[in-house]
Amino acid sequence: MNRRIILLISLISTSFIYAQSVEGTVTDKANKPASETEVLITKDNAKFSAITDEKGAFKIPLKENGNYLLEVIKDGVKTNSENITVKGNAKKDIQIKDEPVVQKVEGVTVTVKKKLFERKVDRLVFNVENSVASQGIDAIEALAKTPMVKTSDEAISIAGKSNVAVMINDRLLNLNGQELINYLKTLRSDDILKIEVITTPPAKYDAEGKSGLINIILKKNANLGWNGSLQTSGNYFWGKPTVSARSGATFNYQGEKLSLSTNLSVGDNYWQYNTYSNMVGITNNNFWNRDSDNLNNYKYKSGNIKAEYKINDKNVAGFNYNYSHSNPWERSENTSTRFNDKGLVNIVSNFSNRNSRDVHNATAFYEAKIDSMGGKLNLTANMMLNNSNGKNFSNTLSPETVYTMANPISKYRIYSGQADLEKTFGKIKTESGIKYTKIKNDSEFNFFDIKNGQYNLNTDRTNIFLYNEENYAAYFSTNFKINDKWDAKAGLRYEYTTLEGVSMNDDTSANIKYGKFFPTAYLSYKPNENHSFSLNYSRRISRPYFGNLNPFKYFISNYEYTTGNPYLLPSFSDNFELGYVLNNNFNVTLYYNYNKDNWDRIQMVDDNYRYTVAKNFYNEDQAGINISYNYNKLKWLESNVFVNGFYAKSKSYDPAITSTPAGYSANINIDNNFFLNKEKTVTLMLGLWGSLPNRNGNTYYYTNASLYTGMKLSLMDKKLLVNLYLNDILNTNREKGIEYYPTYNIDYQYKGITRNIHLSLTYKFGNNNVKGATKQVKFEESNRAGGGNN
Repeated sequence: MNRRIILLISLISTSFIYAQSVEGTVTDKANKPASETEVLITKDNAKFSAITDEKGAFKIPLKENGNYLLEVIKDGVKTNSENITVKGNAKKDIQIKDEPVVQKVEGVTVTVKKKLFERKVDRLVFNVENSVASQGIDAIEALAKTPMVKTSDEAISIAGKSNVAVMINDRLLNLNGQELINYLKTLRSDDILKIEVITTPPAKYDAEGKSGLINIILKKNANLGWNGSLQTSGNYFWGKPTVSARSGATFNYQGEKLSLSTNLSVGDNYWQYNTYSNMVGITNNNFWNRDSDNLNNYKYKSGNIKAEYKINDKNVAGFNYNYSHSNPWERSENTSTRFNDKGLVNIVSNFSNRNSRDVHNATAFYEAKIDSMGGKLNLTANMMLNNSNGKNFSNTLSPETVYTMANPISKYRIYSGQADLEKTFGKIKTESGIKYTKIKNDSEFNFFDIKNGQYNLNTDRTNIFLYNEENYAAYFSTNFKINDKWDAKAGLRYEYTTLEGVSMNDDTSANIKYGKFFPTAYLSYKPNENHSFSLNYSRRISRPYFGNLNPFKYFISNYEYTTGNPYLLPSFSDNFELGYVLNNNFNVTLYYNYNKDNWDRIQMVDDNYRYTVAKNFYNEDQAGINISYNYNKLKWLESNVFVNGFYAKSKSYDPAITSTPAGYSANINIDNNFFLNKEKTVTLMLGLWGSLPNRNGNTYYYTNASLYTGMKLSLMDKKLLVNLYLNDILNTNREKGIEYYPTYNIDYQYKGITRNIHLSLTYKFGNNNVKGATKQVKFEESNRAGGGNN
């Protein structure tokens, strides 16, 4: 009581001196008054504060108008921090945030227990800013330290499943493949607040993709100004004369209303690999063995510009444009040996493929806050244009000499528009929206026989393929906080698809229409700060890539080719998860997935031809457990351990394909960071990943593993970052397995130049706290464009 009397007397005595003030109320997460809470306002060296009463009210007189920093401190923990502008008497109501702000204030030191992992109702959260080992690296390296996530220079996967979609600030990146990897390498972990792993995505997201989503949340921008960075990196491969290199530059600007971000990058990626594929008959003595030595060179130039304009406190508009030009080149030398009832034939061949691709992505968005309860309306429009033109030479040198050239031309267009509405009614938060997408892909495949230097059109192998697809979607979901310990969320999404594929050469067409519901449900229980439980369910769909639908025959010799299947259907999955998090750094998830009508590429023999084709042919059950743990008890060590153990059973319904026997498998990933000085600016890294034999469809995969080490230096007050890695030290990383069929088995191996030295340098200048334009827009369909031949 004495404290309140003193506060009252102070307010009365100063009200005659100060003609401006800030007053309001502070509430907790349940919108209840937060009493005995300190509100601190600072400007330069001047400090003004107040303690809230039993109604959560406060009033702070100020000496002058101007810009101030307002902070809220509850029970010794800083929960809110924001810049405010005061002109006269200002009204400011504040709700305490879920996550505390960790910061040292002059005269006041605020500390809080680190939370590295958090289990939300529909996702697992990795707080990157609380991981010392995750600072000073790029987004790809930060993802590699995230539970359940595995990254490489080619792909990102969750718990062993590929085709993962990546979002920035809850908006999907309209990039895929190498372009996605290159973009994420331009993001710095210092700008990342947290990474969300969403294995069972809610109804607001497209149902496409069975692997889930990764959402990268960037730190909020509370600083005006600009900054930039220069990056360069390279890979040296043992015994190879060529290196892979990448260089880039970024620039960010943050003004009162306008935010800008742009980046430019160029790359020259080199990759070499060897494969063998031995087809051996079971019911006869036939065999067809093939060995291949391949060299890839992927040169690209890309640029991106993002802009956001804050119309006022309630309305924001912006756009995002990406352009990339690439000239991928692939060369291969092949030898094959075929034996059947016609005798023994030795086949020697080679091919050289050169392509030119131009990709344009354009997006625009408008976001409006419609009420004081967090209600928002988002309008989004997307467009992708892809033009691809190639010249593919394939030569058969033995047993006869045949020279050919294929000219594949692909032009696909993707357009989409959507509206999303978020609205809160008391304790119930709702999300709803609609979306329309149109996909058009016109592909022309010209095939030439080369004789005496003349190019003669082969009409039997020349074709035009026209593909049109339309998707209509609507969704609704609700999030209900039952009490302080229980949260529930449920949603329903409906998607209706019409598609038509026409092959002009053989006058065939595929017309498919289907509509499906995709329900989602979540329940979480958090009895206290040290324990968290969750139960999730979602239904997903995986649609084929364009390249797998195209019936063109890509010949690699006069006897071997690969082709698509215009009648390929989507596959569906039902996903169940039971999760538990202990002390915010130990995570356990039990899961079960049922996958129906899965598709994959299979290898077939038809008379004198051997070819690969995509087919739906199996259903799969998979049950397992994911365990991740972060160890940071020692000041000089931080370790991350992830283990995934599972049982998989596939059942083929195609008599021409045999499913692999059911069985158990496991994956493990261990990352260790040894800090060699007190400031933690010199770090030694040592890591290992591996997988036991596993099964999928008709393929059995052997054990695979890789060991890496490296050094990380943070110099010049963290403006210069140096990373040096030695990857795959023992040169053990390769893919090896067996494919099963009723009359033959295929033993294969893929081995690339995985043992290499990687060096990257990043120099940052300007105001490092400026983030620039950070919003992205949803464009899920763009991911389907990157999985096949163009």
